[in-house]
Amino acid sequence: MKKILFKTLKLQNFCGIRSGVFDFGEDLTVISGDNGRGKSTIANGIMYTLFGTDTNGMQLDIKTFDENHNIIKEIEHSSELVMLVDGDEISFKRVLTDKWKCDKCTNTFKYYVDGELTTAGDFSKVVNDIFQEDPFSWCICPNLFLGMTWQNQRAFLQSLAGYISVEDITKGEEKYDYLVELLKQKDIDAILHHLKHKRTEVQKELDAVPIRLAELDKTLPPKQDWKALGKEGDELQEKLAEIGNKIQQIRTGGADRVRLDGIRKKIEFAEKRKRMMEQGADKESTDNMTKHQSDVLNANAAFNKAESTVENLKAVMSGYPTTEVQINAQIEDCKKKVSDLNKRSDEIAKRTWEWDDKEGFCPHCGQALPIGDVQLLKQESQNRFNSQKAEDMKELNNEFAKLQSAYTELNKELDKLNDDRQTTTNQLVKAHQALKDAEKHKEEVDADAPRTYEQILAEKEEYQQVVKEIGELQSELDNPSESNEDNEKLLQALDEEQKPLSDRYDEVLGLLASKASYDNIMTHIEAAQKDKAIFQEQLDDIDDKLNITNEFYQLSCKALEDKVNQHFRFVKWSLFLPKLDGEKKPYCECYHNGVPYSRLNGAAKVNAGIDIARTIGQFYDVSVPVVLDECESVNHPLSTGGQQIRLVVSKDDKLKVEYFALTTMD
Repeated sequence: MKKILFKTLKLQNFCGIRSGVFDFGEDLTVISGDNGRGKSTIANGIMYTLFGTDTNGMQLDIKTFDENHNIIKEIEHSSELVMLVDGDEISFKRVLTDKWKCDKCTNTFKYYVDGELTTAGDFSKVVNDIFQEDPFSWCICPNLFLGMTWQNQRAFLQSLAGYISVEDITKGEEKYDYLVELLKQKDIDAILHHLKHKRTEVQKELDAVPIRLAELDKTLPPKQDWKALGKEGDELQEKLAEIGNKIQQIRTGGADRVRLDGIRKKIEFAEKRKRMMEQGADKESTDNMTKHQSDVLNANAAFNKAESTVENLKAVMSGYPTTEVQINAQIEDCKKKVSDLNKRSDEIAKRTWEWDDKEGFCPHCGQALPIGDVQLLKQESQNRFNSQKAEDMKELNNEFAKLQSAYTELNKELDKLNDDRQTTTNQLVKAHQALKDAEKHKEEVDADAPRTYEQILAEKEEYQQVVKEIGELQSELDNPSESNEDNEKLLQALDEEQKPLSDRYDEVLGLLASKASYDNIMTHIEAAQKDKAIFQEQLDDIDDKLNITNEFYQLSCKALEDKVNQHFRFVKWSLFLPKLDGEKKPYCECYHNGVPYSRLNGAAKVNAGIDIARTIGQFYDVSVPVVLDECESVNHPLSTGGQQIRLVVSKDDKLKVEYFALTTMD
């Protein structure tokens, strides 16, 4: 890594500093002083010497003014910066002299590299050979980079990220295959633009379909049952022909035959109505009988079930007394056993240890044992007695505990028995009521006899009228009449019958005539509906591709931001700006902990600048001094690992220069 150090800055008649020499330490140099003491002038002096601008990248008028704010004329203004580049010393100097003639001033600029006069171009070339001018100035004054347009910032940051391949983004997922091929021909923005344009065109076509359908619907004749209409037309034609024949027959002397045929047809029609009513009555009586039988079976089943439930509950109730007697007997047995245990406990408690003096003699020779041995034997005998007594009491307590547990369980069983008996009693009351209801329902079903075939017909007034009508027609058929008056009545009746049939026949012919128009319009409607399905399918396909393309675009945005941000430690960069429709457009904004640079406090802005300078230097593999103004606002400025010159506002009347060691940035 190339290492650049600022060694000394010499200023003469430079922006208010008449003469000043400032030495810089290899690590950290802190220059402090009150406002207006020249701290910023030092920073401008460094930038002016190297690049001819101030710390904001603007042209700088370095001339010195007197107390009345008049330019001090015809004096030499100069700035000289001595640097070390990888240990080699090099100096840069700019000199400005002016000649005044009345109010007209002629400025002369001279440029020196290592004390030798050179041209402005060669001067800049030497600086540029040490380090490219733009990144060189960004590293010295990071605010220059932050003050650039977002487009220029973004262009540099993209160069930091380097090449990001399509495969890096897609990870080989099949859904991106179509996009991979397209990206070989055009960029992602062009693909998105094409898809959106195509979607707009297809959407227009799709939106036009309902309008086409609405127009077609307006002209579409009502749909008819064309087959039924054709059949009806044939039947009407046949009936009209038949009526015409009858009229002709009456007018040629065949009136009686026409009249009789008419009566027979009326009888035939009446008989048909009569048969239909008889069939309906037969079906109704059969359905009634079937339903009644089903109701009887269901009522009997419900009654039997209710009766069985009552009997079962009675059987359960009958078992409770026996169980209660058994439990009470067991409880009494427990009480008796407890009484026996209490007696045994009293007997054990009354037992006392006794010593048999015979135990103090030897069982073999009969001589008295030593007193010590006797005392030992007594102690052992007493211990055995106490141990046995304790064992007996323990056994007695165990038996008592078991009896107590059994007694508790028996009482629980007795309580449960009483609860069960109460529950069963309640169930039995409900079961008796259910049995009573089932018995009543059974009686009602048995009493509700279904209506018979004869009853249904007898109650049907229309059936009686039809039977009467058939009788009257049959009587009329048996008494023929050939009077002229009857003939006129027949002709009149046939005319009345013919007119509605003729009107309906004309209507049917008109409807049948609209079938051709209906079929033609339906063909266009079906074509429009087919187009709608095709356009919708195309739209769905475009939407799928748009979603995949947008997803790829989002991933590529994230990949670019991730690659850029991995170079920075304090700040992050947002390279895309979300739009209202969810898409992103290129942008560039620096932020720290989610807060944009423009809204950061002074301390954070200083550290942001340090991080940017460090990153730029590392990218170009150059260690460049950083000049940081307004450092009084930050307690812990970051370190780039290289030279830092910090300018701090203090209450000192004169500039104070201090040197410190500097640790590298984490």
